[in-house]
Amino acid sequence: MDLPSQKQAAALAALSAADSARLERLASKANVSVDSIWPEIYLYGFDDIEDSVQANLNADEDIAAGCTVAHDDVMAQARRILDANVRGKRKAG
Repeated sequence: MDLPSQKQAAALAALSAADSARLERLASKANVSVDSIWPEIYLYGFDDIEDSVQANLNADEDIAAGCTVAHDDVMAQARRILDANVRGKRKAG
């Protein structure tokens, strides 16, 4: 095991009971294992990863509810904007 992994393992083993429970809840909420989410929590902290997991869940809900715009539609609109504003000015110059 290399040094960073040893540090992560030691930090995981040293978690308080409250933080261990928090880790378990977060892994469950994210539908991943504790072992797979711990490296991210170790790097970025509980608060950032909790925010990230919640943002992903919110995005999934938006997608399921049809509250998003398809990538192809966004790109088509971007092309129309560019055609109307940028490309026309280049020809005039």
